[in-house]
Amino acid sequence: MSGRLVTALAAGALLLASSAAAQTDPRLVDAVRAAQEGRGDSARAAVQRLLDATPPTDTLYPQILYTQAMVAGTAGDMRRQLQRVTVEYGTSSWADDALLRLVQMDYATRNYDGAARNLERLRLDFPASPLLPQAAYWAGRTYFDANNPAAACRWLADGMAQSKNDIELQNQLGFLYQRCDLRADSGAASAAADTARRDSSTQTAVAPPTDSSPRPPAATAAPAPAPTPAPAARTVYRVQIAAVATRKAAEDVARKARPLGLTVKTVEEKGLYKVRAGEYSTRDAAQNAAASLKARLGGSPFVVAEP
Repeated sequence: MSGRLVTALAAGALLLASSAAAQTDPRLVDAVRAAQEGRGDSARAAVQRLLDATPPTDTLYPQILYTQAMVAGTAGDMRRQLQRVTVEYGTSSWADDALLRLVQMDYATRNYDGAARNLERLRLDFPASPLLPQAAYWAGRTYFDANNPAAACRWLADGMAQSKNDIELQNQLGFLYQRCDLRADSGAASAAADTARRDSSTQTAVAPPTDSSPRPPAATAAPAPAPTPAPAARTVYRVQIAAVATRKAAEDVARKARPLGLTVKTVEEKGLYKVRAGEYSTRDAAQNAAASLKARLGGSPFVVAEP
């Protein structure tokens, strides 16, 4: 892994600090700032001095190890320090941060199996971690690239349910989740086509029996009344505002949308609960409503057509 990639991963980790744990010791803050300003050697020396002067039993120790990873000069050094945090200090508040950094490193090197293992460990060992919505973004990318869309869609649905207050992250997750909707639509179309083929293959043409005996003249039948035309199917357009993994999460989303005066319904499809609002006769009207809902509720609402 190149030095530029190490720098990019470290920068991503530092950006994450606003939503998770951030360096609390002023000496570590200064070291991180020095690394950001291009003084990596100075930053690494300062962190190493602090590490040498701190007992391993001190609660500051895992934070120093994590910071040492963030200012590391090579990918190997970064990985070693992050792994120390997850193994030696697995119950500290820095272990989930370190796991997510390892996920990013594995994804960057296309080690999707390694990224998946750390993602599942993060979810199992830290079910209340504030990093799970951001982990869902990396899980979506990891599992899609690993050709496991079912796992990607489950992670993304959970991430959208947990990131209601982060509009930017909602947009990123929603963008990836469009692949889940396309996949569901494609699967339904494929199933319908298979059913049609099976039905057509079971139909056998049967010739009518031949009867050469004379027949009495047919009675003149009264003309049949003209059939009443069936009413044309009416398409209804709604705005999908969320697709979540649990009914409770769907109810929470619906509760926030109802005060806007819209009809809200939840549709269960492919193991997800899709919350949809409004009822519009034209796609244009639904598109306008989607833009308004995005401004008021956030996320990535989009229009769906229902027969």
